[in-house]
Amino acid sequence: MTTPLYYQYWGKASKEDNSYHLLPYHCLDVVAVADIWLQRSSVLLNQISQQINLSKEECKSIVLFFVALHDLGKFDARFQNFVPKLRIKLQGDDYEVDNEKYSHGSYGYYYFSEEYVDSDNMKAVAGHHGFYDESIRFMAPDAGADEELIEMDKQARREWIEFCLDWFNLDEIPQVENVTMLAGLCSVSDWVGSSITNFTQDPNLDLKKYYQETLPRAQQALEETGMLTAIQGAGFDYLFSHYLPRGIQCVLPKLPIETGLTIVESDTGSGKTEFALAYASFLIEKGLADGIVFGLPTQATANGLFDRIGDAANKLFPDNTVTLAHSKSKYLIPDENGFLHQSSKRAFLGSMSVATVDQILMGVLGIKHQFVRSFGTRKSILILDEIHSFNAYMYGLIEKVLKGQHEAYSSVILLSATLPNQLKQQLLDSYQGEALSDAYPLITHVNLSGKTTEFKVQQKSEEKVIQNKVWISSSQLPNEEQCQQLIDWAESGAMVGVICNTVHDAQLIYAQLSQKTDIDIDLFHARYTTQDRRDRENYVVNKYGKNAPRKGGLLIATQVIEQSLDLDFDVLVSQIAPIEFLMQRMGRLWRHNRSLDNAENLATRTTTIKHALFITLCPDIKDVEQHFQTAYAGSAYVYKNIRVLYRTQKYLESNKQLSFPDCYRIAINHIHYEESYSEEPDELAEIMAKYNDEQEGVYYSAKMISNQHSRPLNDVDPRSALLTRDGEMSQAVVLLNSEGGLLHGGDYQEQQDREKSTVSLSNKQAKGKKDTDYFCLKAIIGSDILYNELGVFDEKLQQDLEHD
Repeated sequence: MTTPLYYQYWGKASKEDNSYHLLPYHCLDVVAVADIWLQRSSVLLNQISQQINLSKEECKSIVLFFVALHDLGKFDARFQNFVPKLRIKLQGDDYEVDNEKYSHGSYGYYYFSEEYVDSDNMKAVAGHHGFYDESIRFMAPDAGADEELIEMDKQARREWIEFCLDWFNLDEIPQVENVTMLAGLCSVSDWVGSSITNFTQDPNLDLKKYYQETLPRAQQALEETGMLTAIQGAGFDYLFSHYLPRGIQCVLPKLPIETGLTIVESDTGSGKTEFALAYASFLIEKGLADGIVFGLPTQATANGLFDRIGDAANKLFPDNTVTLAHSKSKYLIPDENGFLHQSSKRAFLGSMSVATVDQILMGVLGIKHQFVRSFGTRKSILILDEIHSFNAYMYGLIEKVLKGQHEAYSSVILLSATLPNQLKQQLLDSYQGEALSDAYPLITHVNLSGKTTEFKVQQKSEEKVIQNKVWISSSQLPNEEQCQQLIDWAESGAMVGVICNTVHDAQLIYAQLSQKTDIDIDLFHARYTTQDRRDRENYVVNKYGKNAPRKGGLLIATQVIEQSLDLDFDVLVSQIAPIEFLMQRMGRLWRHNRSLDNAENLATRTTTIKHALFITLCPDIKDVEQHFQTAYAGSAYVYKNIRVLYRTQKYLESNKQLSFPDCYRIAINHIHYEESYSEEPDELAEIMAKYNDEQEGVYYSAKMISNQHSRPLNDVDPRSALLTRDGEMSQAVVLLNSEGGLLHGGDYQEQQDREKSTVSLSNKQAKGKKDTDYFCLKAIIGSDILYNELGVFDEKLQQDLEHD
């Protein structure tokens, strides 16, 4: 019997010696990994079966058939000639082959479509090295290549495809719609399958016997990655046995245990995270997902949640570790030995991941291996916290993510205390849902068919009344008298916070207050190096958090403390912002019960402050009405919606007390009402019309970018994350001391050491020498850039301080 031609092609070659692994064996290694994965995860097969409407057995055969063809392009002399000695050893020296640039993935799809049929599923597996290059010009080998050699490659491909059809009991090439999970499954299976390469060179082995011997190795390798873990229990009582469910958590037994979109609207501190974990555990237990991916707006909120959910994660998946994915997570979790920690794109492949939302949005952008990220979220339950806090551009991408989850028959849970009705409906549209009720708190569930069910919360949170004041300031900075009041409160033992909308304002207030008192003033914002920012974040949580000793303090910060960080202030002062963001800030006010007999034995509050007090810094409303375009200054630059700022100020000036949770829905709906109010100046309507046009433009820009098929950026290129955000691009700047060493020490060549001394700056602020190898700038402190306890600052701040 003639030996099939496909045995004359190598698939893997060792760089250390002359050993090689024949291509059929490598393809079956990868198939074995995918086979075990589909056996161990009923979720993947269920999702694929629902999507293409075939039985699980048929789906498995089709998926594994295409996985077996992922390296079809290696049946080509140009690939084989990457190691000429091996090509000659396997195929003889009768032919000469010129060295050429050759992409075996893209050519594999090209050959398949030319010689058989065009198939999106073949394109999916052909892009397993990161992307399918649609710009490539497909050409035969260089002139002079022997026609017999070209025909031999073609015949080898034909024989391998025929073998695969027979192996998977298929009568013909499967022509089914694009399997959304296939690209990610194939790519990850290829990574794992390559790790079990045993350099088999014997062309006479029985492939069925080889495959059976490979399956145990594939299973062991998969288990070692941490991607195969079984849930150990489910529900609120299982996860949080030391607590009684409250508020929204009492609704959990009523929720349908079915795939869909769930929106949770409930006040800050009401236990939305615990609710989401408990509900997700029920869905996983029923076999509707393999894991949980949390997405949060900022690194600080992601770090905070990562620290909080460890116990629950250990109960659900005791054999797995929680992964953290954001641009600085390599610094926080330096262990690169584990498969899931080796890159951010792999982080979503485990059972529990916490990430910044930009890492999730990369799954729908033109970035290498974007399908691995989306594969991770789609086999999991995606939980997005603080869903109200993004801009129109990011919502354009978030909608693409949600629709991808829906198409893959996957679940999403969205959390917010302050969600405007229009935005809520926009999010529900991705699952064809409909907002029906204005009740608050409220849980809305939409199944895959678009059926909407709402669950009202009978046991509401305990009423929380906040005293509301407005401090008038044209600059939105505290004046002399107000500064002294802040200091007096802190000196009397109160925990006082000031939240600014810009780093410049935070630095300015900090510098001014520091000159007026001997007490320690604290500063926290995003314009610090990674190490300094993490150190300050830990310090802030320890001093102003739940378990702090509360000896008095004054923190000047930006929006980095607005969400998810468990901070507890007696008095909070904020620059004007849209009402939903102010309410998030109010959630850091009188957050915990600190009565003398509190059950958790927390430190008590100072007696100086009798009630929760929130103060908003605003320009005079008359000045606003005369100068809409300029009166809100930096706040308008950050939030852009001047009408919402104006309505927020009017609302605050008319309400001296805010009663939560009842005022959430009332205030937000009033301020975000789409039509003009009769008493509003006509100019405001014109400003709003222009704003809406701009937002629509950036929204569709995001849609357009997510649909582009140009050559993608490398996923480790810092510019990739910039595609997830609209506005001024930023630069990674590595700070060096005067001697040229890293600010925080270490080896510049090591990523983790570099990250410690890195700060992200706008192009306007970023200065230094460009390093194209690491996609960053190198800046020497003192000559290129100004940096001290204020963080990075500029000449304008120096001028403002000197003027003051």
